[in-house]
Amino acid sequence: METGMTLFESNRKSVLESIEHKKSFTLVYITIISWHDLDLSKCIDVVRCKLTLYQPKVEWYRVFDKEFLVVCHAQSQARLICQELSNIDYLKIHYLYVQDRKFPALNYVRQVYLQNTTSDELKECSSQKSLVTEEFEIVFQPILHHNRQLSFEALSRWRGEEMGSISPGICIPILNIESLIELTKSIINKAVDLLSKYKEIVYVSINLSASLLKDITWLIEHLDEMGITNNNRIAFEVTEETIMGIEASENLKMMRERGHIIFIDGFGSGNSNFQYMSLLPLDGVKLDRLFISGKSNKKVMELLTNIIKALNLEVIIEGVDNVEQLNTLSEAQYDSIQGYYISKPLTINELTKFMNDNC
Repeated sequence: METGMTLFESNRKSVLESIEHKKSFTLVYITIISWHDLDLSKCIDVVRCKLTLYQPKVEWYRVFDKEFLVVCHAQSQARLICQELSNIDYLKIHYLYVQDRKFPALNYVRQVYLQNTTSDELKECSSQKSLVTEEFEIVFQPILHHNRQLSFEALSRWRGEEMGSISPGICIPILNIESLIELTKSIINKAVDLLSKYKEIVYVSINLSASLLKDITWLIEHLDEMGITNNNRIAFEVTEETIMGIEASENLKMMRERGHIIFIDGFGSGNSNFQYMSLLPLDGVKLDRLFISGKSNKKVMELLTNIIKALNLEVIIEGVDNVEQLNTLSEAQYDSIQGYYISKPLTINELTKFMNDNC
């Protein structure tokens, strides 16, 4: 018993050490459901054999008697594992995709563990459209331009009555497409209200997932219904993974032709490729915060921003949380910064005070 406990503790420590030095990763949590007629040792062997097939691309650890935790470098790898193991009826499987690690590793292990116990409740909640508009809170994080003008990124967070505040990394992936569309419509509505109230705001940017970009008929119809006169005040952010398909590229081109601004979000956290930046319909790049973490990155940031500006693209640097990080950008060519050095994400009431204080 003591030896087993020591092994599990060691494995849990190994998980934390593995993800502590990663900026993006996916965690897969696997639980063997306790049935009275199960041969536990055979079930454990099945899981072990399945996971071993994915090595060395993934790391897996048995963290408790009936529980495994898998660390994947690529989200696609996690999806393959989930898809294959979901056919085994005595397994309960959940995953958490982290695009930009901001917190200690333990935070994400706890998240995926809690997801393991609450996912069914979340799925039930997410199927109710009313909760999308009633329980999701829309907040806005300022983007400061060189000329001191302001834009904002619209962000969502779920505050359920029973389950408290839930990270978008957990709840967004399990929302069905209908609920995700309703949520995005709600974000657009609040963004339009904000732009109507503050003419000095340059634009509000809204995130679009890959599933939302497959068919944007709903998006164009909703934007037309809103009667927006200046489409360039509504920007859209997409990740590197999102734009890899032909459909997404064509739909983004259509949105840009309408006058909307298109940004790549978190450039550098995935398979960064300068070639697609020159070929796709883009207006700018949001550089991932990983480039301003570390003493050696000042020169890298200078080089990256020079290349991006040479492609005639706007550069926004994310994750500028303090004056020390801002100072590392002294030689970089950028247009805007975003991060806690400017402000945390703001509720509508907080944003009103922020605008009164800064405009």
